[in-house]
Amino acid sequence: MADTSVKELVMVFETQTPGRYYTMRYRNPKDGITTEEIQNFMQWVIDQNMFLTPNGELTGIHDGGVVERTFTDLIPD
Repeated sequence: MADTSVKELVMVFETQTPGRYYTMRYRNPKDGITTEEIQNFMQWVIDQNMFLTPNGELTGIHDGGVVERTFTDLIPD
């Protein structure tokens, strides 16, 4: 049995449609990433107006953080 861990940086943006959000996920963020770094990057993405979602442009920061998941293989190949 082997455990596999995955870390993801999750960033949730507000969109032009009230109550609708757009989520970006990136695997393997650097260790020790800070709140300030995440917020600065998210604001940069918003300021660049780089993405148009089905719910419109990204308009604000809703949430962000690092998620770590562990998968334990109970049935080997």
